[in-house]
Amino acid sequence: MQKLRNSPFFTSKRTHLIFLILFPIFICGMTELGQMQSFGELLNFTLTRFGIMVFSTLLITAIFWFTNFLVKRAWIGGLITAVLFYAFSCIEYYKYFISGAHFLFSDLAMTKNVADLTQFARLHFNPLLLLSLFLIAAYIVCLWLCDVRIERKFPIRGAISVLIGFVTTVSLTVPALFIPVCTVFGIDNTYSYNAFSDEKRFENNNLITNFAVSINQQVASKVEEPQNYSKELVNSMLDDADTEPVSESNVVKPNIIFIMSESFGDFRQLEGMEVPEGTYDKLDEIKKECFSGQAIVPTFGGNTVRTEFELMFGLPVKSLNNATIPHSLLPANVEQDTFAQMYKKEGYSTTYLHPFSSSFYGREEVYSEYGFDRLMFIDDLTVPVQKLRDYVDDDTVYRQSEQIMAETEGPDYIHITTMQNHQPYGSDDDTEVGVYLKGIQKSCEELQEFLNRLKESKEPTIVFFMGDHFPFFSPDSNIYADLGITADNCEILYSQTYLIWNNYGLTHEELPTEDVSAFYLPHIIYRQAGLPANEFTETILNVMQDEPVYSVASSSENNSQLLDTLTYDRTIGMGYSDEEVAKPFSRNTEN
Repeated sequence: MQKLRNSPFFTSKRTHLIFLILFPIFICGMTELGQMQSFGELLNFTLTRFGIMVFSTLLITAIFWFTNFLVKRAWIGGLITAVLFYAFSCIEYYKYFISGAHFLFSDLAMTKNVADLTQFARLHFNPLLLLSLFLIAAYIVCLWLCDVRIERKFPIRGAISVLIGFVTTVSLTVPALFIPVCTVFGIDNTYSYNAFSDEKRFENNNLITNFAVSINQQVASKVEEPQNYSKELVNSMLDDADTEPVSESNVVKPNIIFIMSESFGDFRQLEGMEVPEGTYDKLDEIKKECFSGQAIVPTFGGNTVRTEFELMFGLPVKSLNNATIPHSLLPANVEQDTFAQMYKKEGYSTTYLHPFSSSFYGREEVYSEYGFDRLMFIDDLTVPVQKLRDYVDDDTVYRQSEQIMAETEGPDYIHITTMQNHQPYGSDDDTEVGVYLKGIQKSCEELQEFLNRLKESKEPTIVFFMGDHFPFFSPDSNIYADLGITADNCEILYSQTYLIWNNYGLTHEELPTEDVSAFYLPHIIYRQAGLPANEFTETILNVMQDEPVYSVASSSENNSQLLDTLTYDRTIGMGYSDEEVAKPFSRNTEN
């Protein structure tokens, strides 16, 4: 091997120059090939979207030379760059194959534990990915044989590395600079608010550039302080409410159970969809015993935390610039004004229950600031665990909640986020949709069994049930395309059936008969429970009368100064809107 390294070909400066110049171009092609899965498509995209490929290549070039100046040897810098982008390509390929969703910068915030993500994966052999790996390895060997070294002292190399890193970072993260970059290279940097428009933008940008766009948009999602934000402004927005304490003897404090059912959707509402008989029979039986309506959720196909945010805070995701992961915008180590805090003030024990990893979306760290007395994840379950496919089933979670209620003396507020019907839905014996609908039927049956057991309980209980979002299937399914659903008419996929059930004869009065945004629902439940009114809840419910749907999923482009201001105030700002409700904690911004 040393003889080969000393050969005239690999010692030639011209050879070195060629290998160094071509390396970013080569890595760009191999990275994009992983998701295109066709040399023909790669060539066609290069010819038709040349500016995009140039931008992607320049980005790789910057990373390549950044590492070169740090490590001094080109083959090591090339290896680091190649490993980064090959892993990038593999993640995109398998994520899209499983979920139909593309890899974005926001995905990096989902978990600190890679093992969490592997539970969603169904890895399989892919010839082109293997070929890419082989070709990349061969190129790295060639760089090693060339043995190109950066013959500069470290202070100079370090300064050049810092400069390259700084210029690259600034150009990607500063919107004012990124916009002209997009113009020059023909980059599509439009904001997309659903999986369909995401797909359109990806087709225009491809993997590397689209990821760069997602970085810029994530940075740009920072919520600015509202104009004239002050205690006086917030107070002027709040409606008066009878906040006088109510005699305990006159108050029935029911248990409050919020069930956010993973990927639950009623496919009967999709025109042209054929649903197997019996799938939703138990759901229809439950509807006869309770109030049901339609809610507009802020997400489709994933990003469960968006719906979670609206149900926990009673505030719209739209007011946080439609953030992919709303809690990523909130200040760290600050107790948040959630409904868990409100219920705790009224003497409730508060629990968050989710039968999955505590690290996914960083829930354990973040939700510890949400006012929950305890957070329970898969490792915390104390009842016998049953699974459907790879996930803890709904029945297990319901029995865990029953145990929680039995162990506490006073009323309980329990927020449940299930996992039973999470993707993937692959099966050798059935279609993805078929597997999914069987899981939905089981969810309906287990919900009815849970409610039947609660009927026998002496503890008054209100149960709220709703899906977090409709599912997204792998690209091979084409179910939504077959139904004629596109980015222009996909609003129906944001509409979720919700149920409000109780076991103590509560009459559901003053409930909305029209579609409402999901964030209004916790306010409705709070009022239904008969708990002391507060200005925040009363204000939001009054807003609902005039603007029942406030969501990016709606065709309405209107912005609400009131909702935007209250959302900022209660999540990022000073919390002025909670002062009149005897806030049981102080907003500590020093930690």
